[in-house]
Amino acid sequence: MSRWLLVRHGETCWNAEGRLQGHTDVSLSQKGRDQAERLRERLASVTIDAAYSSDLARSRETATALAEGRNVPLVLSAHLREQCYGRWEGSTDSEIRAHDPEAHADMMKADDGFTPPQGESFRQVRERVASFAKEIRAEGPQGTLLIVGHSGSLKALLVYLLDLPPSASWCFRIDACGLSILDVRPETAVLELFNDTSHLGGQR
Repeated sequence: MSRWLLVRHGETCWNAEGRLQGHTDVSLSQKGRDQAERLRERLASVTIDAAYSSDLARSRETATALAEGRNVPLVLSAHLREQCYGRWEGSTDSEIRAHDPEAHADMMKADDGFTPPQGESFRQVRERVASFAKEIRAEGPQGTLLIVGHSGSLKALLVYLLDLPPSASWCFRIDACGLSILDVRPETAVLELFNDTSHLGGQR
């Protein structure tokens, strides 16, 4: 059995503006860097045996801050990337609704096969995240693992590990630098903590 610490990256300027980021490589804002520092302080007494992160800057920067001072290499994985939203990236929800109303309505039906224009479906995200999880379960280290990703990829990871229907992802909210903890066994997983942001002092 191993313990997985799931962390969403800190806030970016696009997060603050409500813009879809997807695979667009947006760095942390100052607020996001401060959030990562607060979480680093919270985890200071926790032994971390391995660290993984999406290779996109906002996750990589968060993971680097959390791993500071630890003798643990940071492994980057494209499998942990956010869902790709294609031509919608950089747009707000209201802009998408105005310019692409039919596709926006289709997205809101929570069909995991829905694919944004030139993007990827949640089903595809779940498949690549599941590939990551299977590899770590089979060949990865035991102990406490730090895994830094995005709202979409972490929801997909939770859906896969907890054996939930894909539509359950719409029931999860994962905040910037929110911490979730799972005990992961060879065939099952138990969610111990979900989206805890107490280290941010009520700031989300």
